[in-house]
Amino acid sequence: MGQNTNHLPTHPLVEEALLHAVREQTFNLYAPPSGMEELKELVLDDISGASKRSDKTGVLITDGAVEGLYLTSKRLSDEHTTFITSDPTWVWPLKFSANEGAKIVRLPIYNDRNNFKILAEQLKEELERAGKSVLYLVDPLNPLGSSYNEAEITEIASLARDNDTIVIHDCTYRDFAFEHFLIRDFYPEKTITTYSFSKWLGIAGLRTGAIIVDEPLLSFLIDDQPNILGSNIVGQIAAIAAFKVKTEWVTHINSVQRRNQERIKSTFDLFEGFNPIVYPSNGNFISIDCTESPLRANYVAEKLLQKNIFVRTSDYHSDVLKDTFLKISTTVPEKWADQLCHELHEILPR
Repeated sequence: MGQNTNHLPTHPLVEEALLHAVREQTFNLYAPPSGMEELKELVLDDISGASKRSDKTGVLITDGAVEGLYLTSKRLSDEHTTFITSDPTWVWPLKFSANEGAKIVRLPIYNDRNNFKILAEQLKEELERAGKSVLYLVDPLNPLGSSYNEAEITEIASLARDNDTIVIHDCTYRDFAFEHFLIRDFYPEKTITTYSFSKWLGIAGLRTGAIIVDEPLLSFLIDDQPNILGSNIVGQIAAIAAFKVKTEWVTHINSVQRRNQERIKSTFDLFEGFNPIVYPSNGNFISIDCTESPLRANYVAEKLLQKNIFVRTSDYHSDVLKDTFLKISTTVPEKWADQLCHELHEILPR
């Protein structure tokens, strides 16, 4: 319960597509370098209800969303780049960028004033100071579950345009949000939007994702893409099948995972000092602050691990917020969440 992957039983239509792909040995083939055309169109259609689309808009299918983040963070960074994000955040793109010599700036957001999001005023100050810059915005935010409203997204897009900043909008968790707005709606020319099939579809091990980018930025990125022989062809076939039932499937998984959020929160509410950070969360996880409790986050996580239950702590997401909060994945069978809650009664002090 610590990786935010989807452990609910696969939709029968997707399962059959996977089995058919294996029986037909489609894995003997390389996929097209930029992805299967049908899948690319489906990805564009999936965001077109909220995003402006033009003949400049393209899709690159990647080996999971993380490869798209690797490509963009690496390609856009050098010793003259300031790479800006929140603290906490999902840390790997920071490492990719830093390896190219970029300066990493992490804006503190873990407080009520920020509402656990980057504020326009702090971003404006940093962008004006930075010069050449890239903004990495995880929205909804892994690990807290906060998400930006339309006014906030509009203001961020305006600031990015005013400062000629490229935005990497990591939308991995958008299908779990109560509402979600895309920066590319307002700033398409320099916004890179990531797309993940690991979370809502649950094919993390098949490494299938995408980035949505307008030209000429798309060609600049593709010029250095690592998956020149195409991404997982079986994963792409599963994703194509999944789009046929996506509305039904996402409704189902959200009903399960929000029930699990409620169950977990209700259990922590019974014990002093364990506070949900964003509730309900806009991700497929819930994070619990432990700073007012008699137990630290890593202690609770270690005790749960002894019971064969794995959860993340803040250490994974921040060098500053060590041992501060737990992050618990909720796209799991209800019996898993119930077992977690049972073990919490054994671990936490009354």
